[in-house]
Amino acid sequence: MSRKGIYRSVKIKDVSFESLASMAKEKGGEKGMTVGLDIAKKEIVVVLRWPDGSFERPISVANPLGIGELTELFCRLREGCEDLTIGLESTGTYGEAVRFAMTKASLEVHRVSGKGVSDYREVFDRVPSQHDGKDAAMIAELTAFGKGTPWPYRAPTEAEQERKRHVARLTSFQKQGQQWLGRLEALLARHWPELTSLLALDSATLLNICLHYGSPAKLASEEQSRAKAQLRKWGRSKLSYSKIQEVLTSARFNVGVPLGPGEEAWLKEVVGEIQKALVEVRVSRRALTKDAKSDPTMKNYVEKVGGPTLCVIWTTVGDPRKYSSSGAFLKALGLNLKELSSGNHKGVLAITKRGPGPARKALYFWALRAIQQPEIKAWYNRFTKVGRGKSDANGYRKMKGLVAVMRKLARSLWYVCQHDLPFSYANVFPEKPLQKRKKRRTRRRTQVPVPTR
Repeated sequence: MSRKGIYRSVKIKDVSFESLASMAKEKGGEKGMTVGLDIAKKEIVVVLRWPDGSFERPISVANPLGIGELTELFCRLREGCEDLTIGLESTGTYGEAVRFAMTKASLEVHRVSGKGVSDYREVFDRVPSQHDGKDAAMIAELTAFGKGTPWPYRAPTEAEQERKRHVARLTSFQKQGQQWLGRLEALLARHWPELTSLLALDSATLLNICLHYGSPAKLASEEQSRAKAQLRKWGRSKLSYSKIQEVLTSARFNVGVPLGPGEEAWLKEVVGEIQKALVEVRVSRRALTKDAKSDPTMKNYVEKVGGPTLCVIWTTVGDPRKYSSSGAFLKALGLNLKELSSGNHKGVLAITKRGPGPARKALYFWALRAIQQPEIKAWYNRFTKVGRGKSDANGYRKMKGLVAVMRKLARSLWYVCQHDLPFSYANVFPEKPLQKRKKRRTRRRTQVPVPTR
């Protein structure tokens, strides 16, 4: 097509299916052709690429009303050429209906990396601009170059759907709980600042105190014996008598702003929402643990890794056994390393974070549990003490060590799943951790007197 208005789209109703089918038979033939789709919420932009490298003008299709008409066009094109490959970006969920329709029509669908498309934009036409028509053309060209991977739609089983539901519930209620905890912390900082220094913000005792009494003044007005018994009932053996006395003293000598009726009602409502979120999180955790124990692959690692962690990994990035190497598994998790260096500037290695966030979050908490194990704790303590200086003042070294543990745990999980072995923390760091090089002490040479004649 001509260079003028190269990316100006035409509606699919103005396109002749017969002429495109004849062109597919003439230009495509045995070599085949590729199609790139850029899918948005309300529009699908389609670009046809012929084997000689030329493109047709972008075609605009309404999403989702035009999916049937688009499938009919692709079926007509496949009749004219031997091979037809459709390329889609891997981002977003607006393309799921399109992928399902193409797979149902026995059309070949490939997935192209969204990051690869973004990096290819200036190489494609020497212009750093990016828009729908150009994106569809780049997807078609990258698919023709073999940069895509087969991506047919596969309906999840009932067990997979249930697991995905509980993973979604777990992440959603965890996020909601954190938001409500932030509101509670702000309220307590204003009206009862001493309480958060004595009890954890999400502890059952603190939540029950706020929900039952509502204000420090009401707790201070309660009879001492009854208040102590109530706090002991909520805290049980984890709450010492000295801590109970400190809580009662903080209520009696509170320096915060007194709560009004409306503020007290809002405080109780916030605590109620936190308790609801915590209950739902516990329900989803129990369901995921039960699911992991019943799975033939995950059941061997529930005790060491944890059922919710395994289910989050299996739901977001899939079974580790489907990856050809541990490096590919790390890349899917966003734990592969990147470096930005140029000239005399030496960049710092950092993880890319391009994978799903819930999987990295689950691995992070797994790493926090793992460093409590003797086999990992020795390496982690040694790592955090090496090279400690001004750059490590804000916990940089500790976070770097946690990321290293996350990467090691992910590689170990991939290995044991590939070889059907039990997971052992002793094999994560089998070598002696970071042996410090001993300094050689030079002995003082005693001066031998020179004999005189």
